Amino acid sequence: MPRFVVGTTPKQASWLNAKRFSLTVQFVPSSVIAGNTGLIFGKWGSAPVADLNSNTWDFVLNPGAADGTNLDKSMAEAPDKGSLWLVSDTADQVVNLVEENIKEREQETA
Repeated sequence: MPRFVVGTTPKQASWLNAKRFSLTVQFVPSSVIAGNTGLIFGKWGSAPVADLNSNTWDFVLNPGAADGTNLDKSMAEAPDKGSLWLVSDTADQVVNLVEENIKEREQETA
């Protein structure tokens, strides 16, 4: 799983992908990386603000949590194909980011 460091400045974690099958962001637990103690805010299409009282985010992750699109892989393709932006309320938080394309998925099931 590719590791991605998220800080207090919004960062684009994934770009527009018309062939996206699934995308998963997992905030690595603090039991694995001791410095992972903050919150990660995610937003499709634009940068979120790292504030629980803001309406600019689509999901919030605490250490160990995961979110994304088509997580259970029950759909033929991911409903969210746009860019994904992440920001944290704490510097240098580490997440795992896994994106799977439709073609890759077809090859696995063939």
